[in-house]
Amino acid sequence: MSVGRRPRARMALGKHLVGAPPWRSIPHGVVVYEEYDPADRTTYTWEEWEVLGYENLDFWVEYDHYTRKVTLYRPLEVVEHLDPTHLQEGQWLGVTWRGQTHQVRVDEVGVGRIAYLEGGFTYDLQLGQDVAYAELRGHGFVLSVEKFDERVLDVYHGVELDTAGQKAHFGKRVAPRNLRGLVLGLVIALGIGGLGVACSQTVEQCTPRTVLAEPGGVTTTTEQVCVRRSVFGGGGGGLGK
Repeated sequence: MSVGRRPRARMALGKHLVGAPPWRSIPHGVVVYEEYDPADRTTYTWEEWEVLGYENLDFWVEYDHYTRKVTLYRPLEVVEHLDPTHLQEGQWLGVTWRGQTHQVRVDEVGVGRIAYLEGGFTYDLQLGQDVAYAELRGHGFVLSVEKFDERVLDVYHGVELDTAGQKAHFGKRVAPRNLRGLVLGLVIALGIGGLGVACSQTVEQCTPRTVLAEPGGVTTTTEQVCVRRSVFGGGGGGLGK
């Protein structure tokens, strides 16, 4: 297991996710992929949870660590033979299922390496294994093609889930909170609050009304008029002379 590559989604192996009927599923395996992009010298990571859903179907839930998007994938049988190693980005092609052909565009191709593995899977996955993939986007859906080896080549139909969709399918939001945004908002709020407190601070200034000279050169104040002023002065309004 690779440190820093652990899953981030709010899901747990063996713990049921109960959404709106008939949605009920249980995660039984999670894998985290990483892929290095030499163009921007960045390693991108994403995680995929294999869940058993209603009707005994095998689903995958993907959470992208970069885009923070959650996508629900269902297995799909297509007529065409799709091999991600033979597809190119920007390529258009027709993919047929259930008697209808859909036009899709190859949005992304690459090879992800398994950096973290936990639980059980229907495939024989290994830590450090390379998996070729391709994402094909159509109108309102995405097709994911994964090639684990020369024998296993799967196609999945995916739909991105917003917060409402996640709650409907899983009974809760599974995407983690954006802690960076929350921290930034807290810092801004504390900064504004601190500025307000600083601006409200005042000092007491006293002006003597009567000063008496006593023998020996000692002076005493018999009466003082005190006012409270802001530490920043306030500047005073009106036209200057």
